Amino acid sequence: MSKLNELNISVVNIGITYKKADVSAIEAVVFRNKQNALNEIRDLMDDVTECLILQTCNRVEIYSVCNNEEKVVKALAEYLLGRAENNVDIATKAIEIRSNQDVLRHIFRVASGLESMMIGEDQILGQIWDAYLEAEINDTAGPVLKTIFHKAVNIGQRVRQETNINKGAISIGSAAVRFAEETLGGLDEKNVLIVGAGVTGTLVAKALVRQKINAIFVANRTYERALRLAEELNGKAIHFDHLKEAMAEADVLICATNAPHYILTMDIVKESMGRRKKTQDLLIIDVSNPRNVDENVKSIEGISYYDIDGLRLIAKRNLENRRKEISKVEKIIEKELPSIEQNLKTLHNENIVSLILFHAEKLRQKELKKTFGMLGYINDEEKRIVDNLTRALVKRILMPLIEKLRIVTFDGDQQSVEKIIELFDLRCNFCSSLGMRYCDSCGHYYCKDHFDLHPEEKDTLRALTEMRE
Repeated sequence: MSKLNELNISVVNIGITYKKADVSAIEAVVFRNKQNALNEIRDLMDDVTECLILQTCNRVEIYSVCNNEEKVVKALAEYLLGRAENNVDIATKAIEIRSNQDVLRHIFRVASGLESMMIGEDQILGQIWDAYLEAEINDTAGPVLKTIFHKAVNIGQRVRQETNINKGAISIGSAAVRFAEETLGGLDEKNVLIVGAGVTGTLVAKALVRQKINAIFVANRTYERALRLAEELNGKAIHFDHLKEAMAEADVLICATNAPHYILTMDIVKESMGRRKKTQDLLIIDVSNPRNVDENVKSIEGISYYDIDGLRLIAKRNLENRRKEISKVEKIIEKELPSIEQNLKTLHNENIVSLILFHAEKLRQKELKKTFGMLGYINDEEKRIVDNLTRALVKRILMPLIEKLRIVTFDGDQQSVEKIIELFDLRCNFCSSLGMRYCDSCGHYYCKDHFDLHPEEKDTLRALTEMRE
């Protein structure tokens, strides 16, 4: 399917995930500043009309709405791979590209927990919503991504209500605890240090509550957050400048921070181990995104180090436990696909309706001004009556056409839709997109990107207003 519902738009998805790449390859393309990245994508690629970045510890994905699918796919792939540096060969083999219906199916699977390393985990729903809100605040998410991502979250909530896909599900945080338990043969009477009091750190903490831990320590850059989480666990909050001392007393350290740099460097870990009186190794598990523990610490005597890649065996067992529920979720997703496509048809239809009404209103205002000039002096009440009369006439004339447009759009009669668009000359004067900006001087419509090519854009730019009532 080259165009989504033949609506002259394409939705593409470019990404690298844990399924084809290890943590080092994913980490290489991570966006340290997503706001800057969104602006770069929008500014560097003229054919991109909307964009969003979904980034978790197991995936880096770009979602884009565009006018030239082939060109944008190539540009986005080059943009993402250009960040991989020494991992470019691995990233090139791992990169996944989807378009249109495959994108819809994919984001619905992601929201349902089917594409997570830990199948059925709930954390991904919040991450999807945060990604959408970030793009919306940055003004890079428009009506198409809004429709798609609202639907994705809705489906994610529905499958968790109607199936057992998340019943007893484990998150990355709880998987780290389980991995520690299996590696050490249990966590009874162990001292556990959690570095990070955010979402993942909280999930680690909740999983530890069920264990017979000797002591839980929580360290965070913001001491108040560490204190709140520690109080919930009957644990102890640690100031970050006392992290080395806490490490010396810990049996397990789980790092779940979100810093753009290493929190635990070689020097810090070496100094901590120099103070250590315990004979047992310190087990360090880093589930941060990007990794916040220098992986070279594994060369230090007395350190056992693992990152997210070490959790794959637990993820495999989790998958086996949920195989029966996966098919149920997939059936829900397939039933919802026609619904989202219809929503996008309706969205396209409403854009056309707005343009037609705007076009009619421009003509009405023009003729109304001429009529008032011909009538000479009339008072405000008489002007109001004439204004209301012309407004009602335009509405009565256009309503049958608009209703017909809604019917043919719903029925998928794209040929009739195109005839209506052509009749009102609603396409951009430079491309095939709907022209959502109007020039008073030349009387033509332009899409947002191509209006910049118009010589009089500074004086004549008019943002179309909603006129659907």
